[in-house]
Amino acid sequence: MGVQPDRRRPRFQAFHAVLLGIVVVAGLLAYAAQTAAGARVRRAQPIPHAVVGSCSGRTGVLCGNIKVPLYWSAPRRGSLHVHFEVYLHSDSALPALEPIVAMEGGPGYPSTGSAASYLFMIGSLHRRHDLILMDQRGTGGSDAIDCTGVQDYDALARPDHYSAVVAACARRLAGRANAYGSAAVAEDLRAVLEAIHVRKVDLYGDSYGSYAAQVFAVHYPRFVRDLVLDGTYNEHFDPLEPEAMTALRRAWDTICRSFAACKRGGLLDDIASFDRQLARHPIVGVADDESHTPQHIDLTAGAFAQLVFDATYSYTFYRDLPAALVAARHRDLVPIKRLAAEDAAFNAGGGAPSSYSAGDLAAVSCHDYPTAWDRRSSGAARAAELARAIGRLRARVFFPFPKRVWLASLDENELVYGCLRWPRTTVPDPPFPPSVSFPRIPVLVLDGLLDQATPLGDASRVAAAWPDATFVPVANSNHITAQVDFLHCVSVITRRYLATGRAGDTSCAPRVPPQYVVPRFPTSVHHAPEAVPAGPADHSTRLGRQTAWVATETVGDALERWYNLLAGGPGYGLYGGSFGVSGGYYAYGPLVLRFHSTRFVPDLAVSGTATWDRKASVLRARLTVAGPHGLSGRLRIEWSTDEKRATATEELTIDKRSVTLEMPAAYSAHG
Repeated sequence: MGVQPDRRRPRFQAFHAVLLGIVVVAGLLAYAAQTAAGARVRRAQPIPHAVVGSCSGRTGVLCGNIKVPLYWSAPRRGSLHVHFEVYLHSDSALPALEPIVAMEGGPGYPSTGSAASYLFMIGSLHRRHDLILMDQRGTGGSDAIDCTGVQDYDALARPDHYSAVVAACARRLAGRANAYGSAAVAEDLRAVLEAIHVRKVDLYGDSYGSYAAQVFAVHYPRFVRDLVLDGTYNEHFDPLEPEAMTALRRAWDTICRSFAACKRGGLLDDIASFDRQLARHPIVGVADDESHTPQHIDLTAGAFAQLVFDATYSYTFYRDLPAALVAARHRDLVPIKRLAAEDAAFNAGGGAPSSYSAGDLAAVSCHDYPTAWDRRSSGAARAAELARAIGRLRARVFFPFPKRVWLASLDENELVYGCLRWPRTTVPDPPFPPSVSFPRIPVLVLDGLLDQATPLGDASRVAAAWPDATFVPVANSNHITAQVDFLHCVSVITRRYLATGRAGDTSCAPRVPPQYVVPRFPTSVHHAPEAVPAGPADHSTRLGRQTAWVATETVGDALERWYNLLAGGPGYGLYGGSFGVSGGYYAYGPLVLRFHSTRFVPDLAVSGTATWDRKASVLRARLTVAGPHGLSGRLRIEWSTDEKRATATEELTIDKRSVTLEMPAAYSAHG
């Protein structure tokens, strides 16, 4: 379901000053000198309206801008500026090989904002390969679209108003409204590569970036040595996207196998039942998200449908929702309220358009993607055609949600209704030509089997379309598989493909461990499950075994929240307390979590340190606990973070008694 907006939490750095002005020939020559040894660059010549120079405060990075036509086929209708950055290969003693170009998704996210993620992904390839990042027109430094109504829109609360604010954005853009399609993005990238005299690149795209990358490769195959598509789709999808629900059902059925309390009807029945309850009695109030920021929550049936879908972007929802539904049935709403607050923050409007442009999302979607109506129709006729298309859908097509609920969820509502009033283009530039011929270049297609945004059906169609494609489905993984890979699997496959054009050994992909699912949210340590003795001799007490279980879950809960805390923390426990984080996010070095009376249950505080050795894939914790009636103790915990259904070993000292216990590891690394 690649057409859904990619709402991963932005991971952006501050943009540096754009070097505008007269042509800086020296900048172009400097870049040409860096890459000439690879014999892949033409002799540097001044390019009109192009500016390339050093980035203020950053070494090894060139910043550039190029002035391009608003409409490439009608150059007199205006222009805009496209921003790009070149991260020069790190080993200047070696000649440069062909650059790597990475294209970000959304639509709406600037590629330069994800530089750290891309550099982490390509790893050692950066020694000899420059990394080129271009902000797609309408994003970041490329004249980001700023439509206040769309940018600030609270779609969780007011989904029915979306087509109106999108129409207002189109009116604001006026003659620019249809200038942001992927074919124009492809022309911009061609112009950038020609401006800096690059003749061949390795091309990577994720989410919508994979769509834009395909469009570029179709239009300009001569530039592309090989292509990697991560979480991908093409123009052949049903605009009402029933295939998304097939992916959603498959994903939650997979999660059910990791949840011991999963009933015969599975999680889908639980989700459907809770959604019906919310249709009658929404959960309204205030709850803290993972950053301890109070969020207003209005968990309607439609907002809950969005939360279930958002597991495609955040493993937290896969991890917590099954047990949170059980807790809610027993009138404990704390876990589901926290998830609702996290999802509200995840989908919140506002923010700088240069970090994420919701207007660009609308402009690209309304220009490029299939619709359920004839684009030549008027507004009223479009609405009637859409209503007939929805009416033809079978009643349970969107199970576990009714049609009206699913179509009111944030992403689906944007997709189905958002473009009803978008103006027809007067300058046709389809992303894929009508008689498209996919060139024979090496293509690697990656897709997570828990991905609801760009599901298996979409990715398999892409793989079938390219004559020389290798398709690698990745087990137990959601949307985007290669970038934040602490399993050393898909990123390794990606680097190998970018270097050689061959995937090589992909056997790790089907062996990605199942996602850990919280078995229960107890309301006190006395109601918690128990760890079990590690050997035949058992000198433990029931309270000691429960204490060990809660402490281990506290560490796992913090690790999962850290994954969403891209700013590095602090994070907070379900019932209070906090944890600090040290160690780079995009790094394989040690990650250290320091707990300060962190509470997974109300009456047990956990303090101490947990260190995740991300190279060795081992988690070790040294903790103290304080609980009811003077309970106190010390724990040493260890588990592997990359094994299938790993076991955590706990050495507990409590009431002057030391015991060794074990339980399922409370966190598995994500690929």
